[in-house]
Formats: sequence, structure tokens, C-alpha cells
Amino acid sequence: MKHIPFIIIGLLIIAFFVGVNTALAARGPVRSIAAVRTDIAPVIGGKIDESCWSLANIATDFTDYRTESLAVEQTFVRVLYDDDNLYIAFECLEPEPDRIIAVERKYDQSLRDEDGVEVRFDTFGDRRSAYVFAVNTLGTRYDARVGLFDYRDDDTWGCDWTAACTVAEDRWFAEIAIPIGNILFEQKDSTAWGVNFRRRERGMQESSYWCYRNSQARSPREFGLLTNLDLAKAKFDGSPAFEAYLSGTSDFEQNSSKLSTGLDMSMRLNSNMVSAFTINPDFGQVEADPDTIELRDTERFLRERRTFFREGSELFKTPLNIYYSRRLMDIDAGAKVTGQGKEWALGLIDVQGQINRNDELLEGNYHAGRLIHNIGEQSHIGGIWANSHRSDGRNFTGGLDSKIYFDSTTSFSAQFLGLSDSNGIETDGHEDHSAYGLYTSVGGGTQPLWWHIDYHDITRGFQPDLGYIPRRNIRGPGSFMRYRAYPEKGPFKTVNAFSDIDIFENNDHDTTLRDFYEGAGVCFHNEVELWYMRADRFHAPYQNWYDRVRIEYNEEVDVWDSVSAGVEKGVYEETPYKEYFVEKPVRITDRMVTTLNGNYRVQEENGDEDIWLWRSVTQYSFPWNGIVKFTAEQTSEDRHNLTLLFSWPVKKNMDVYVLLNDYETDAEDVQAAFVKMVYRF
Repeated sequence: MKHIPFIIIGLLIIAFFVGVNTALAARGPVRSIAAVRTDIAPVIGGKIDESCWSLANIATDFTDYRTESLAVEQTFVRVLYDDDNLYIAFECLEPEPDRIIAVERKYDQSLRDEDGVEVRFDTFGDRRSAYVFAVNTLGTRYDARVGLFDYRDDDTWGCDWTAACTVAEDRWFAEIAIPIGNILFEQKDSTAWGVNFRRRERGMQESSYWCYRNSQARSPREFGLLTNLDLAKAKFDGSPAFEAYLSGTSDFEQNSSKLSTGLDMSMRLNSNMVSAFTINPDFGQVEADPDTIELRDTERFLRERRTFFREGSELFKTPLNIYYSRRLMDIDAGAKVTGQGKEWALGLIDVQGQINRNDELLEGNYHAGRLIHNIGEQSHIGGIWANSHRSDGRNFTGGLDSKIYFDSTTSFSAQFLGLSDSNGIETDGHEDHSAYGLYTSVGGGTQPLWWHIDYHDITRGFQPDLGYIPRRNIRGPGSFMRYRAYPEKGPFKTVNAFSDIDIFENNDHDTTLRDFYEGAGVCFHNEVELWYMRADRFHAPYQNWYDRVRIEYNEEVDVWDSVSAGVEKGVYEETPYKEYFVEKPVRITDRMVTTLNGNYRVQEENGDEDIWLWRSVTQYSFPWNGIVKFTAEQTSEDRHNLTLLFSWPVKKNMDVYVLLNDYETDAEDVQAAFVKMVYRF
């Protein structure tokens, strides 16, 4: 090996001296709290002065993630329930309420940079998946799901629940009601759920957990227990729930108008299964996907926004992604069943519509399925398949996957998939009618060291019609290591280092990809953070590389009072370049925020050529819950995006959207007005 990353050497030394102690470190105890049944439901108003709350047990003694000791500013959690709802009350000590950071007012946006609280439920106690409910001090809600292979929350999932918050002189309160019928659960008495509570406190920079066994406290494997749940009579609505939309679009570029309507229906089959149906579903992409001028040679992965695909989407996420719902374009109709039990999980979806294959829209029937069986306390074996029955042929992919835990933090993952295509997959003059994909990995770790080693073997023709496989015809190992520490003494508040390596050959045993990506960063006590990153990437036939320096200020304390900037110098596909970038979020008022960012690249290709992108996103929240958002984006390549979006939840069961769009990308040029009303019943 000609190239030896300098950071990997340091990480290996750290692993030798620290890794063994980390793996053998005593885990904290499994904590538990008994929920209390109430005959009088609390009114969700952000205050916990009602008499029913005085009957609840209290969960406290939160542990700070960074120091792994008791949090300075403690939190007290109470849990009540009845046959309809689960009620959670947070009481958060805060002697200086003026330093609370909370700006976001739009549902289901990330709250990671704000003061807030979070509860995670493992409703089957299987230690594999979870529901996530979070709220900031303004009462803004966020919800998500965690699946078997998820390293991040799947925030495409959502349900209807209620939250309210109030701020007092020396503390603040959050009151939450979650309808039990909106989540999957076992309908029986004397049951226990996995649970963990979390609080983010930006002023003290504390991120604290109630049950802290190790630094993977967000994982269901490390949850505590919520006991005393008698749910045999818990209610769920088995009648169909409908969401209809009516929209009108005027295309100024084509001088045309279009009226569209569609219907989504969901219905609970029992306490642990739900079905969904759709007719002409709303694509949901009322805003153009953000543009980019990043230097990449693979397809971008785009977020799903359509209601129909949200329930159970976490079930289909595996290391090799053979089901990517954004492949399904113009849908006529679809049906879906998803569910989960103590030892199993199931997902089936069938769609009649179009997909894009080789830049051609093809009608057909498209089906995907997922079946999971739990093994032992934390492991599983699963099957996944995707069938594309196009108008011109058929593409089928299917196989097995598994994740086996050696202990709570170390696991082995494997997936093997086979593919057959009636027409053949053409790649560089070769045509393959069958192919396979293989992935294996071993990984784990806790603070301060995380690691994994993996191996890919994806043959040339492995191109599932419904999948997202960014690279094919690769075979070889990869590794990742990250070190992150919070020194008690010295000039640094945090110290970070990472190394990411991939080395792949093709079917002819020629090295086609050799990636080395590494970096190190420190944050000083004055909130200045410095990062240095370097990449040395051979993507045949090109040798690419860059060095990047990034500086940030106040990112960890108040993102709206922060700034970050940097410079990168490198070569991409034989073209030298320098790139400058800056990002500045700004809180103009309590209800108006904006984010400005820009990239400016100078590259030498037949003379100097400047490539740039700038973007601003401004959002204003009205007191009556309406939100207006203006996005302005422009690139040097004459691609632009001007979007003015107004959204208003008129009632609990009705939303109105008004959109003005003027955007141009490589694929389309749109100037249009769009009005949409969604009604749920």
C-alpha cells in the first residue's frame, strides 16, 4: 500500500490503549419507571399542576453524555396513561431561561440545535426498533422511527400527537399526549416497553439521558423499562382514515393549467398491523430538491416526502438498498401492509405506475416485501425482495440479511442478494441477465472510539429497478474509525479524529476505487472549532485529491449566532481547483430566521472558470401557525430556484398550501403557481 493515512496510526494506538477498557467498561444499570393509570386525562397545556400528575412516579438523575456524570441541570419525567393515550410530562430545571435556544416552529424539522426533550419507545421490548417523539420549548413537534440498520432517525414517519410547553422563572415544562392507537403495540396487560428520555440544554451544552448505560443510549438496546402497562383494553380506531387532496397548477412556461386530486387511506388491522391505500398520490415535492455543485460521480440520494410511503419505511432500510421509493414516479394506485410483533416484522407494498429506467419512463407493476424474524435478545434474520414487472420486461432482486450482536455495542452484519433481469443490464458494452450483491461488516464502540470494518462484493449487472446502488462492479474491504473525547483539562473542549478507507477491485481484478478520507478537529473553550480534512481518492481512471480547512464559531452553543467558513484545494478528474464556502444562520426576530450559504470554486479548465452556488432560505412563522418560506438559489451554470411557499394548518384536519415556483435544473425548467388543500377524515 503506497498510501498510509497518518490519522489511522493514531487511531490504532488509541484503540490499543483505550478500546479494550471501553469494551470492558461496566455498563450502567437498567433503570425502570412504572407508568400510572389515570381516570382523569390531563389537559395538554404545558403545565403539570393538575392533580393527576401528583400520582405519577418520577424519573430523574439524568446523565450527561459528554461527562458521563450527573447532569448539572436535572430533569424530572412523569408518565400516566389511560385506554386512549400515553401522557408524558417533563420538568426541566433552567435557572437562566434567557439562554434557552428555540426558533423552529414547523412540525417535523430537526430540533438538534435547540433546547428540547425527547422520549423513545420500544413498544415491543425487542431492543431493535423504536418510536421517537421530541418537542422544543416552543411546543414544536418532531417524530421519527428507528429501524434495524438505522444510524439516524427515519423522520419520514409521522403521526398525530399533541404537545405544549411553558417557561417559568427557573424551569420549563413540556406536556405530551401520544394516542396509543397511532403506534404499533401488543394489546395485553402487564406489559413493559423499552423507554429512554433525553434532554438537550444548549446553554450548559448538556445532552442528558435518563437511562445511561453507555454512549449508545439512543439505541433501543440500551433503553430502560416502562412497566405497569395494562393495554388489553387500549383503544385503536379500526375504521378507515382518509386524506384527500385537491390541487391546481398553472404552468407559465407551458401556458397550461392542471387540476389534480388524489386520495390516501390508512386502516388499522389490529394493534400491531396497519394497511394503506393510495390513488394518484400527491408527490409531495412542492419544493424543488436543493441544488448542489458538489464534485461527485454517483447519484444523489433524495428524501421521500409522500405520505403513502412513510409508515413502515424503516423496515426496508438495509445495507444494500434495493428499495428506494423515489424510483416510483407517476403512481396510479398503490397498497401497503406493515406490521410488527414481539418476534417479527413485516412490510409489503405494491404500486401500479411508472419508474425511470435508463432515462425512460416505463409503466408497470412494482412490488417490494420485507420479512424479519428476531433471534435471541437483539439479533435478527430477514428477507427482502423487490420485483419490477415493467411494460418491456422484468427485474427481480431478493435475498437475506442479518445482524448478530456479540454484546450490546459490537455486531456483525451481512446481506446477500441475487438479481435477474429479462432484458439484461448493459454496462460498458457488457450485458448481464443475472448478478449478485454481498455486504458484510463488523463494528461497534462506545465513547470515545467507534469503528467498523466491512466488505463489498457487488457485480457488474447488479442494478435493481427499484434500488439505490451508487456503485457496481466493486469488490473489496473498507474501514471506518472515529475518536471523539471531551477533555476535563487543557485548552480543548472537544477533540475529534476520523479515518475512512475503501479499496475496491472490479471483475477483472483491476483496482477501480481507492478512497482515503481522514480528518481531525478541535474545539476551544471560546467556541472556536478548527477542522482539517484530506482525501486521496482514485476513481479509475482519475486520481482525485483535496485538502480542506474549516473554521466554525459558536456552532455548539447557539447555531443562530454561529458562522462557519472554509477553503478547499484539490484536483478532480484532472482539473485543479480551489473552493471557498461560508454558511451563516441568522435569527432576525423570534419568528423570522434565515440561512445564507455559498460555494465559490475556481478551476482551471481551458483557462480559468469560476463555478459558484449561493442559497438563502428565510422562514417566517405567523402567530396563527401559518408559515411562509422563501428559498432563493442560483448557480453559475444558470440553474436557479426561487420558491415562495405558504402553508397553513387551517384546522386539525385541514391544511392549505400556496406555492410560487420558478426553478431550473439540468432536468426541467418550471415557472408555475400551485395551490393545494389537504383534508383528513
